[in-house]
Amino acid sequence: MTKIKEIIRPLVPPSALELKKSLWLRKEKFKSEFPLLSWALKPEKDVTFAAKKALVHRMLLIHESVKCAHTHKEMHTIVQAILNLPRDVDGVIVEAGCFKGGSTCKISIVASMVGRKMFAFDSFQGIPDNTEKHGNDIFGRHSDFPPGSYEGPLAEVSQNLRLFGEPNSCELVPGWFEDTMTHFKQPVAAAFIDVDLASSTRTCLRYLYPLLVPGGVIFSHDGHLPLCVEVFADPKSWADTNPAPVIEGLGSRKLICIRKPSTI
Repeated sequence: MTKIKEIIRPLVPPSALELKKSLWLRKEKFKSEFPLLSWALKPEKDVTFAAKKALVHRMLLIHESVKCAHTHKEMHTIVQAILNLPRDVDGVIVEAGCFKGGSTCKISIVASMVGRKMFAFDSFQGIPDNTEKHGNDIFGRHSDFPPGSYEGPLAEVSQNLRLFGEPNSCELVPGWFEDTMTHFKQPVAAAFIDVDLASSTRTCLRYLYPLLVPGGVIFSHDGHLPLCVEVFADPKSWADTNPAPVIEGLGSRKLICIRKPSTI
């Protein structure tokens, strides 16, 4: 079969090959966007159809304009959870790990819609120095996070936030987590952490989970990394919590959800 393709390919006009490639790319783009597009058509409590349509349009524009490390499906899950938070429950929205600011822009729009302040923590210098060896993730793909990777300079993230997000709803907090989160004391309704390292994950949980309101959620984009899975599964990570949180998707998917029980 391979030999037949090799024989036929030179005989096919370049225009036909380009058309096939273009159609394939359009198909893949539609498949990736489908979770958002289908969600836009469903009724949402406390959100008008027009507002939801505008939100989806802006999220798609951000994804096209800013390099993002997440999928539409993953961000839809996070956005839906924020919209579902009871409006009378106190708490801000936190992001840890901004990269280029794609997720920051999207979440800032939702924060504005629900009247919550957002705080985005990042070094804006990329991954810190580390000696962590993750090896293969749960999907069998090699994972490596050298210092400086996933860098999104503060000026670049700030500009993306101004162009595509809601800067009045979002405060960028530059610095290493262990230096900045120690001073953060606001109640947290929802958080999204995408920090790649086990050490950074442990720091975020240490400072953010105690601030999480009952019924609040923390999403992690690192549920596929073995060293991070160990942190989430380690009883020491929850030694000061009673009852322990409910962790959804641990060891089976990349985006996991940590829920604080409503009754403490």
